[in-house]
Amino acid sequence: MATARKQTTSSSSPPPEKTGESPAGLFPGGPSYETFLGSNNENIAAAMSAGEAMFAGMAEVSQEMITFAGERMRHNIESSEDLAKTKDPEEIFEKQCTIARYAAEQYIEETSKLMVMMARISRNCWAPMEKRTKAALHDMNGNNGNGAAES
Repeated sequence: MATARKQTTSSSSPPPEKTGESPAGLFPGGPSYETFLGSNNENIAAAMSAGEAMFAGMAEVSQEMITFAGERMRHNIESSEDLAKTKDPEEIFEKQCTIARYAAEQYIEETSKLMVMMARISRNCWAPMEKRTKAALHDMNGNNGNGAAES
């Protein structure tokens, strides 16, 4: 019985050689594969630092929200007890307005606080990636990372 032999052809071109040619020929005369792939450790470290900053920040936000919710719950219980003791409808209305006003102020303050926290966390998350990207761009441009050309 004859067996058919399957030929495979590749429509893609062979990978560039490792002698100074950039990945996929994107940057003629640019960094070699070794240079390009050699920075993976720095890239991974930057991504890990960004992730750690994000998780630490999210833990901080979660703690803040739990604390705020606990304080609001305590205040709501106290307000409910105070309202239950009140008999006069006009006094009940005044107390409800005071409670609502105070709650609205607290929510506005907490929202502002969370927005500031999120902005700081965002900056902390992006900082390692920004630093790594700048270094990579300097390296790709033939600089030694401080703007001076390598010799």
